[in-house]
Amino acid sequence: MKNISNNPGLYIHIPFCDTKCGYCDFYSITNHSSRSEFIESLLKEIRFYGCNPANLAGLNKSVFDTVYLGGGTPSLLTEFELTLIFEELNTFFTFSANCEITLEANPGTVNKEKFQFYKNIGVNRLSIGIQSFKDDELKYLGRIHDSAQAVKTVEEAQNAGFDNLSIDLIFATPKQTLDDWLFSLNKGIALNTQHISAYNLIFEEGTPFYKKLIRGQIFDKSEQEQERFYAETMSVFAKSGFEQYEISSYARSDKYYSRHNYKYWDHTNYLSFGPSAHSFWDGKRWSNVRSLSAYIRDLKDAKSVVDFEETLDRNTRIFEKIMLGLRTKKGIDLKKFEREFNIPFLESYATNNKKLLDGALVEITDGYFHLTQKGIMICDEIIADFIPN
Repeated sequence: MKNISNNPGLYIHIPFCDTKCGYCDFYSITNHSSRSEFIESLLKEIRFYGCNPANLAGLNKSVFDTVYLGGGTPSLLTEFELTLIFEELNTFFTFSANCEITLEANPGTVNKEKFQFYKNIGVNRLSIGIQSFKDDELKYLGRIHDSAQAVKTVEEAQNAGFDNLSIDLIFATPKQTLDDWLFSLNKGIALNTQHISAYNLIFEEGTPFYKKLIRGQIFDKSEQEQERFYAETMSVFAKSGFEQYEISSYARSDKYYSRHNYKYWDHTNYLSFGPSAHSFWDGKRWSNVRSLSAYIRDLKDAKSVVDFEETLDRNTRIFEKIMLGLRTKKGIDLKKFEREFNIPFLESYATNNKKLLDGALVEITDGYFHLTQKGIMICDEIIADFIPN
């Protein structure tokens, strides 16, 4: 596939938001009083890995080909703050000439001057958190922008020269009708974006939406309704020339796949900085403390900010290779799977695979075992059957 490589990626978590949306379970805070201390701590963490490459095998020889600034709301950062971050990254790490550099931005936090600055410092891909083009839905979700601002944001980004533009949209929210969703979906496509991430709302434990769900104040859509929303979503994208390359990800061509996100699905190494940030390197996974105050305190005291770490055992690596592979359109590379684990996939899971093949839920194409459109509809159920006993 174009753009997809085995080079590692870098992720930076910016924890600040203007408001906390009711559905979001990513770590973020609305108190910005520690912004300068956060930047100072983030630079320290970047410096630590840059000055101690021996801690990770091959880090000193690595050429990174993706950088992703997520959050939170990275577009809240000032030009000065972003300049400091990029200078530190460029001091300690090596990047490819075609490095994909993505910044998440929210309408209401950006303008044409900011977009021009992003271009100037090397950002070449934007991910804009729109979620809906219906004003009542945006208010219900807790977004700070309206539909007009969302459209203006996309157009200003395009006018600034961004030609790799992704937007996020959410479907199957409690009060949303199918017509409401199709309006937002078609609006996003009509804006000539290159990539759209379309997410089925999930009530994540601990979020305000989840608490309201438990109290009976809001209600989730039925499984049948959610399947209908998803089926219509895939149909609209297919008719519009978008390719579904992952469960929730659609692009106008493989040129516009999210190269960074693909590293998560392909078990490619990535290194992450910031509170709550997760890293994966040569079969080892770790995450930073999910607290800005603890993150700042520990780095100030020259302590590790790693809160959790594990080395994936063989069974976990096998299951995750299956789980992540089935989430992508390409599927599981059968030869690569056998080389990596020294077992043939088809024979090792013969009972499972026969059932899936007989039910037209999977196909084998050019050496890849992948879900059909029918299988994609029940992806989670299929993956559950591969969980090791």
